[in-house]
Amino acid sequence: MTGDGDRRDPFAPRWQLEDLIAEALDGLARGESGDAKRIDGRALAVKASPMRGNSVHITTGMAALPPGFTTRPHSHAAEEVALFLRGSGSVEIDGVAHRVTAGTLLVTPSDLVHVTHSDPGDEPL
Repeated sequence: MTGDGDRRDPFAPRWQLEDLIAEALDGLARGESGDAKRIDGRALAVKASPMRGNSVHITTGMAALPPGFTTRPHSHAAEEVALFLRGSGSVEIDGVAHRVTAGTLLVTPSDLVHVTHSDPGDEPL
């Protein structure tokens, strides 16, 4: 309810996991697919954010890293919640390596430098 008693429709953007995976992998292979775009060697797809107008406080999306890939070191003000769906690798957070495999949920604290590494092989992370 809003302050004046008017009912506000619930706002609930949603996606199917298999569709998100397919979009990210296709973006990695082709350079662009839906919201997924290949940037710095990996595919990124922002699905909800304040800039897109479909979120107020959270930015969420998908990424696909090719096998044997390493992101550049970076940090950001927001915490990062990453659910790894396929592949394996590690995320180095402030100099400490954290192993990740399919099914791992990892939270990177805000403002810490982190780097994601995908293992070599056939499967993207």
